[in-house]
Amino acid sequence: MSIQHNKATIISMAVIASGLATLLHEGLGHGVLAWLRGDIVTEITSNHLSSLRPDRWVEAGGTLVNLGVGTLALMILRWAGDRANLRYFLWILGALNLLPGAGYFLFSGIFGVGDWNEVIRGLPHQIALRIGMTAFGAGLYVLVVRVLAITVRPFTPDRASYNVTGRLPYYAACAFSCAAGALDPLGLKLFFMSTVPAAFGGSSGLMWADMLMPGAEPDEKLVVRRAPVWWIAAAVLGICYIVFLGRGIEFSH
Repeated sequence: MSIQHNKATIISMAVIASGLATLLHEGLGHGVLAWLRGDIVTEITSNHLSSLRPDRWVEAGGTLVNLGVGTLALMILRWAGDRANLRYFLWILGALNLLPGAGYFLFSGIFGVGDWNEVIRGLPHQIALRIGMTAFGAGLYVLVVRVLAITVRPFTPDRASYNVTGRLPYYAACAFSCAAGALDPLGLKLFFMSTVPAAFGGSSGLMWADMLMPGAEPDEKLVVRRAPVWWIAAAVLGICYIVFLGRGIEFSH
């Protein structure tokens, strides 16, 4: 019989992890790096960060921070012991950082838009760069999905359990991202061109990670327990995130 995980706790963790991943991308990866490089940030939302001048390093910073934090989360997970709720949160935090981070290379390489298109803008051999970026992104994405499939195995003793541990947080994170993105001051064009593809496409590996899951039985079986503190944290942080970051925060300059 499938493990009975607490769905409310999983949804809450997904909301918090999704918000943190965006804050890391836009705030730390783009915003702080822009400040360190002498640029002036004018606005930050859940969709974008605006500054006064273009900078390749600033454009690359968001993805690199997501990849770094996602990797760190999965490394710490190995030392979390039998603290199941903490281990699961670190897993979903890693997933929602690593998958969009890896997917960005693929997205920019194929469609010629986004952060990594700005990174290579003006460089010679554009076609070769985009082909290489696409191939790199595809390979990295599959690798990330495989690692996630292995590390979630203790929570997923059978394929049916993955509907709760993998697909449920994917839907929750997508809905949360879209709720905030719909309020972006740049309007619905950005919502459909950026928010929706990033939300549903960036982390889409969660929809099929169970296909790459090891067949052997896990050495341990962990359950995400009922934890109201996660529900409260998700409600408070989620509302603040949607109200303030969804509408955008402007900075005087």
